[in-house]
Amino acid sequence: MRTGQCVTVYAEVLSRHGDGVGWFDDGPVRYEVHAPDLVPGEVARIRVEHVARNRRRLFGEVVERLESAPGRRIPPCPNHPTCTGCPLMGVDLPTQREAKATTLRRIHGLEVTRIDGDDREWGYRRSSKRVVGGTPGAIVLGSFRRGSHQVADMTGCLVDHPDIARAADEIAAVACDLGIEPYDEAEERGDLRYVWLRTDGQGEVIVTLVTGTPHSKAAQMLPGRLTVPTGIAWALALGPGNNMRGVGLRPLWGRQHLDIPETGQSVGAMGFLQPNPAVASMAQRAVTGMPSGGAVRGRLAFDLYAGSGATTRLLAKRFDRVEACEADPEHAAVLGVAPRRAEDMLAEALERGVRPQLVVANPPRAGLGPAVCDLLLALGAPRVHLMSCDPRSLARDLERLEDGYRCIAVRAFDTLPQTPHVELVAWLVARRPEATGRVEAG
Repeated sequence: MRTGQCVTVYAEVLSRHGDGVGWFDDGPVRYEVHAPDLVPGEVARIRVEHVARNRRRLFGEVVERLESAPGRRIPPCPNHPTCTGCPLMGVDLPTQREAKATTLRRIHGLEVTRIDGDDREWGYRRSSKRVVGGTPGAIVLGSFRRGSHQVADMTGCLVDHPDIARAADEIAAVACDLGIEPYDEAEERGDLRYVWLRTDGQGEVIVTLVTGTPHSKAAQMLPGRLTVPTGIAWALALGPGNNMRGVGLRPLWGRQHLDIPETGQSVGAMGFLQPNPAVASMAQRAVTGMPSGGAVRGRLAFDLYAGSGATTRLLAKRFDRVEACEADPEHAAVLGVAPRRAEDMLAEALERGVRPQLVVANPPRAGLGPAVCDLLLALGAPRVHLMSCDPRSLARDLERLEDGYRCIAVRAFDTLPQTPHVELVAWLVARRPEATGRVEAG
């Protein structure tokens, strides 16, 4: 296969970037074909733009749609498709969710009972990380176009909460007025590099300025001119790489924590905040309960990777005692515990001979991993409930745990409409015949 050739493809699944993926047979060779703005069930002619080296994978663009999804629509955002942050915007919300469920089943073997969410397609996102681009006097806040360091302008972004949009627009305008120099990723020099924005959805906004130099005009001059944020912090990201968090976080003025009403959590300037707290709260209630909506109650529950304590507080209503652990120092401080890894907590529980009725775990994208899964199997809690942001790692963890546990249900939560991402909750019960704790309705 060569670039410029056209192939006809039936899209079967979504890639992790949101491309439609199908297969094309060229004689004895079978190619995997990726194309943006394509969803499972559609048929299109694809012009090949790139052939992966040493791999039977093609990347292209749709030149003719032969069969369209029923929910196909004109993307409503003026930044689409230059900004690649919302790859599924060309179809409506029901079609997006059907495509996600199909991909979970066919690629990861996860048969979700349903995908829960709300009806908000726009303005739901409470946290946003913007890349700074442009030139002095013509700064833009946006995102990297996929596979490049070119910055796509996100002015007028439809999925960001209006408070975030207002704050981002003001930062760009004031930075232009002050002649702030944007950081140049290719030249590895400049000043303002990234901007983090978080809102509680009720008018409070915290901004973190991440600069490429410690002698930052942006950090010195922007805070005194900005009126939308209620708090500003500053961090450094020096040298090559896309470490958007930076280091050396320091408060500049105003509030440094937000109280999120939906989840009951307190989030700092660089703390983790779900983009859609309302739907995230649905997932948190689900992982601490049962697939039927009932409640698990008992003497002791473990909350692994507890963050700032949203699930811990929910468990505390149903259990006599909850032991929570969190390795991140900022979140652990909010939780009121010393930083501790999940594997250390489980190992200590085994040494003490303590066995909870329920273990809830919400690990990072990499999943639980072999060590934590082995410790869970050794601990033998009657129930393990998992929350995951990555279907690949969840599928791996379920396989590692299958000797001791049976997965009774998996449900998805649509926390990021317009993207292929979902949050997943899986409910597991021990295969051994011991009692599995009290289950109550409602």
